[in-house]
Amino acid sequence: MGYRRIILQHYGILAIGFLAAFSGNLGQTFLVGFFQPAISASFSLTSSEFGIAYSLVTLISGCLIFFVGPMLDWWPTRRFASCVVLGMALGILLLTLSPWAILALLGFGLIRFCGQGLFVHLGTTTAARRIVQARGSALALVTLAIPLGEAILPSGIASALHVWSWREIWWGALAVLLIVWLPTLLFYPGWPPATRTRTTTSRDRTQHQAPTPTPRPLREARFWRLSLMMLSVAIVNTGIFVFQADMVDEFNATSATFATGFALAAGGRVVGSLIAGRLVDRLGAAIMGRFYLVPLIAGLVIAVILHNAWGILAYMLLSGIVTGMQEPTVTSLLIQFWGSEHLGRLRSIFVAGMVFASGLAPATFGILLDLDIPFTSILIMMIVMVCIGFLLAWGPLTRQVRAQRKEARS
Repeated sequence: MGYRRIILQHYGILAIGFLAAFSGNLGQTFLVGFFQPAISASFSLTSSEFGIAYSLVTLISGCLIFFVGPMLDWWPTRRFASCVVLGMALGILLLTLSPWAILALLGFGLIRFCGQGLFVHLGTTTAARRIVQARGSALALVTLAIPLGEAILPSGIASALHVWSWREIWWGALAVLLIVWLPTLLFYPGWPPATRTRTTTSRDRTQHQAPTPTPRPLREARFWRLSLMMLSVAIVNTGIFVFQADMVDEFNATSATFATGFALAAGGRVVGSLIAGRLVDRLGAAIMGRFYLVPLIAGLVIAVILHNAWGILAYMLLSGIVTGMQEPTVTSLLIQFWGSEHLGRLRSIFVAGMVFASGLAPATFGILLDLDIPFTSILIMMIVMVCIGFLLAWGPLTRQVRAQRKEARS
């Protein structure tokens, strides 16, 4: 099924997923970073205090997603979306209107929690659950909203900061958010219902039917063998992006190199997402899972070998490709291993891990740099880590491929 046909058949669900993923850009690191100097100045925070606060709210968000995300399995999608929109609105108001740093920090945490976490979780889970026959392609289309935001929002925010204050820009973002979401929540008739995982349990017992068992991936060895593979992209990219200045200095590049690199990464993300969507549908998620980290390894190796601006640009392009491939591959892989009925729970575990990785990676890179370890050596450590994740995941993925082929033959 081609992308055009998928859009024509499922435009409603795809629109909800795309809108949710795009709204999540409000809480992503690339956008929040633009406001760091202004927020720090407004609340008299030093750079280190802001960094600590950022890591703190990120780690707390990861913990909360683990508990809140599964509610999408038994809540109606419209209700869940309403709560996420309300949470984002409350976060923006607390951040911009509060005279006290502690309340502003709470608002900042809500923006990160709803943006980086729940909005993206809502969009991808809804699309993956409702579009079964072309799940990989649907996820690819929905997640295009993230590189689109990376491509257009930073330049728009940078220009707006010359005209308006940081608070006024956030108020404008809130107005646009409500203008788009309120009619969608109130009048769109195609919101999917809940899977009723919890509410049907008692009814199942009444009818003497065994309820569907809830998956417990954290208790399974295969999940832990897959985990490093699934989190490698977040660990490597977050560490490099946060300490890009150190990489630029050691590689004799300029700050403009990373600006160009982010544009390449956005383009690579689009390409990687579209390619992975089709390959997941054709080959299966387990086969894609065995190979989708190859561009990341290649990008790190090229960066180490070239050790100059061209190496940075090559890495950014290839990391963009693998980032685009990740969502269609990993979400489809979770479904292939543990089913789609509890997808909200499964993706919550994955998203929580991603958020924790993005919170801990800067600390790890920072400690290594404080020990005067060259950035090239850190990149080599990252290559080793990704290869270990690749090898740990190979066994479970291979067994899943064999099971898939056996099922196809029967």
